[in-house]
Amino acid sequence: MKKTATMCLIFLIALSIYAASRPQKDIKISPEQKFKLWLNDTIKHINGKYSISSDSTLLTITDSFSYIVKKGKTTYTTNRNNSEAIQKMLGNAHEPSCLSYRVIAVRRDEFTPSEVDYLKYETYSEFPLIKLIAKDMIINYNENRANINIAYIINSQLNDTTLVEFSYEGNKVVKRHYKSKRAKNKVSY
Repeated sequence: MKKTATMCLIFLIALSIYAASRPQKDIKISPEQKFKLWLNDTIKHINGKYSISSDSTLLTITDSFSYIVKKGKTTYTTNRNNSEAIQKMLGNAHEPSCLSYRVIAVRRDEFTPSEVDYLKYETYSEFPLIKLIAKDMIINYNENRANINIAYIINSQLNDTTLVEFSYEGNKVVKRHYKSKRAKNKVSY
């Protein structure tokens, strides 16, 4: 009996050593597990504000920044890449009409598990706040997929608010201005 138990123990040890030495390629982990492993390795390298969903399948990183434009040139920025991205979006929309202003903005990046096998995560970036402050006006822009789609213009000198909707038709930008809930004019560029 003792001899049989010893033989079984030796066989089990040999089998476990053999199994441990074999490559683990055939073991599939779910996209959520792969994302959580990536998240565990990545979280210690994140600077700034971030939040993680309760089930750890969504990482949101928020970055606030500002920059100053004088005579059409960026003179000061706390985040060069983001300020260039916003300036490009504004340029594509033929905005703003003034040459000197300050921009306060927030960028949000969201990371979620990817269903594609060779990717660990998918990401989506947006600017939920783009606020332009000029001499007599404040303009709040809404961005969607790297295009300005709405602007709220508050003119402090005239005590007036205007809603501008942007639509993109080929290479043309169409702006529709609304005051007091009625269309004022339509401008194409």
